[in-house]
Formats: sequence, C-alpha cells, structure tokens
Amino acid sequence: MFVHPSLSLLSVPFTRADLFLVAYCLIDDWLQSRYGSSNAPRRRRGPLPGEFSDAEVLTVVLVAELCHCSREQAWLRQVRASYLPLFPRLPENSRFSRRATQVRHLLPALRRTLLRFADADRKRYRIMDSFPMPLCACCRVPQSSLPITGATFGHNSTKNGFYYGLRPQLLITFSGFIVDLALFPGNCNDQPGLAAYLDECAEQGRDLAGQVWVLDKGYRKQALVAWAKEKMGLTLLVRRRDKAGEEPTSWQLTLDRVRKPVEAVISVLTECFRVGHPLAKTDLGLYRRVQAKATAFTLARYFNRALRLEPMNIARYAV
Repeated sequence: MFVHPSLSLLSVPFTRADLFLVAYCLIDDWLQSRYGSSNAPRRRRGPLPGEFSDAEVLTVVLVAELCHCSREQAWLRQVRASYLPLFPRLPENSRFSRRATQVRHLLPALRRTLLRFADADRKRYRIMDSFPMPLCACCRVPQSSLPITGATFGHNSTKNGFYYGLRPQLLITFSGFIVDLALFPGNCNDQPGLAAYLDECAEQGRDLAGQVWVLDKGYRKQALVAWAKEKMGLTLLVRRRDKAGEEPTSWQLTLDRVRKPVEAVISVLTECFRVGHPLAKTDLGLYRRVQAKATAFTLARYFNRALRLEPMNIARYAV
C-alpha cells in the first residue's frame, strides 16, 4: 500500500483548496515518474513550461467529478472566481475542453496506477456487470441531434422498459475498485458485450491469464466460457439461470453474495456521479466524461483506503 505524503491534508477537516492540492500533487508526481514531465508527450508541440500543464487539467477535471459538478462551464466559472490563485494559467473554456479531450487517454492509465497504489490489483478475482446509460428520453429521439456512435434503443430489464443510449460493461475488483469501463451500444446484450470486450483485451495484449471473473446469468454461454479459458487462460464463473419452481443452489447464492459490490459501485456511479447523464454531445466528450467519473471514483476509494476510512464514503470529497 502506497500512501502519498500529501494525503495528510485529507485526514482532518479539509477544504476544496486542500482537495485541489492533494489531487495535483498525486497526479503531477505520477506524470513526472511516467514521462519525466508534468505533460504527456505529443507528436506536435505540447504545453510550454509556462503554460497550463496536463497535471492541472486532470486535477480540475477529476475534482469536478469528486464535487459532483456536472456542467463543465459552471465548474470553470467557480474555479476562476474562487481558486484562480491555484490555477493562474487556466485557459478559456473552449481551450480547456480541447486540452481535457487531448489527455483523455491518461485517465485509464491513472486508474490502473491507483489500483497498484491501493494494492487492489494483486488478487486475481474480478466482477463484471452491465447497466443502462440513457442519453435522452425516448420521446426526444426524433428531435435529438446527438451524434453518439452506438446509441440505440435498449431494454432495461430492472425497470422493464426501453431506453435510448448505451450499455457500459463495468469490471471491478472484489474490493470495489474499478478496473475498466467499456461503452457498448444500448442493444448489446451481456453475452455479445463480453465477447466484444474480450476481443478488445486480446487486441490490446492485456494478460488475463489466471484471473477469475464472476458474472451474472445474462453472460452464460458455454462456448464463450470455453474460448476464454482456452485462448486467454481466463476463468468465467457464470451464474446459472433459475428454473421455474426450483430453489437456487448454495453455489448460486454464493455467487449472488459475491456480486454485491458491483451493484453498490453502479449505484454510486449512477446516483452520485450521474454517469447516466454525462451532458456530452460527441463521442470523445462522452468517453472523456465517463472515464473521468470512473477515475474520480477510484481516486476517492484510494483516499479512503489510505486514510483507513469507510470505503464507500465518496460524498466526503464533495466539498
């Protein structure tokens, strides 16, 4: 377990300025160790030493999600009005949005680093589940101009209704840390979603050998389970569907208990971080906002573990 020295500021009653400082110190140290600079390398000219750095961009983006501020322009007005001494080189709104989009690829990498800091990536067990992400009401679809790739009509079995949007696949550890969050079309059910996600992992060269994933009954497909074990060395434990008039076995009840953390994580993402309402109009903007919410959640979980606090007390950082 790696505890960053700046976390002592959050062990006592703290302000939003303290949260800015802790997040910046953590992100800047990570970028310095990874790239030797506060900025990620670019093919073209990147920010000069006197300009707004990538570490500052990520800090402003992640603290906005921790404070549950969903509208970026309103958040930037708050930063300029109250915290401009911390960010004296904060650019105008349009340029900040472009800079935030340019560093979107750093969010999953930072999340993996936080897993390593919290010792949450050592165990080989994972939990996967999906949830609906409605982008707009069905009645607004004919008038909507949202150019989001893959947005389709999907069915929400929990509410027994249809929605228009996406269906993300969420992968977490047993301790509740987010490993990955992948976006798929709204009509992509669990089985094809899992197959597409495993194909992406294979293309990226991710080593899943020895891992064990616990899945719900919607992912059950024997051919896919056998392929994952043979090709990737991945063990998929899928709950069997309940038969009419038959009581669930003790093994099925155990899998239900094991899967409880993913339901809590999805609840926090949808209710606190409002992942179902990203307020984005483009593919890049949607990806960036969703990844920022997942990374901010992981950052708060890392803070709580390092400070020995209640793991799901995420609202503590909404100062």
